[in-house]
Amino acid sequence: MLDQAVGSTFTVNVNLTGAQNVYSVPVQILYNPRVLQVLNVSNGTLLAQDGQTVALVNRDDSMAGILQLTASRPPGSAGVSGDGAVFTITFQAKAPGQATLSVNRAGVKNASMQNVPASGSQAIVTVH
Repeated sequence: MLDQAVGSTFTVNVNLTGAQNVYSVPVQILYNPRVLQVLNVSNGTLLAQDGQTVALVNRDDSMAGILQLTASRPPGSAGVSGDGAVFTITFQAKAPGQATLSVNRAGVKNASMQNVPASGSQAIVTVH
């Protein structure tokens, strides 16, 4: 649960726990666009833990409150294992209310581009 004042900016990490041979992480995050605005998306440390450059693609549908994110390691590189942040999202609290941030579609692909089971979670942001 996060408490934020109207006009404030804050960051939320999207973490992966227990990663095994992870190469790419495509996810869809839902948020309340009447309460929150996405300002920036950046890479977390997990996929770049061995110094590789991680490609980040994001598309924000700010009317519907749907954020599509994909972080991928370079072609030919091995997957990584462990725990850590995959994305860091910066939001602005734009109006009073409550917003649920939920990882709606959690995806993980290994170095062979095979899907690996993953489950999402959610957080609640209260703006006052």
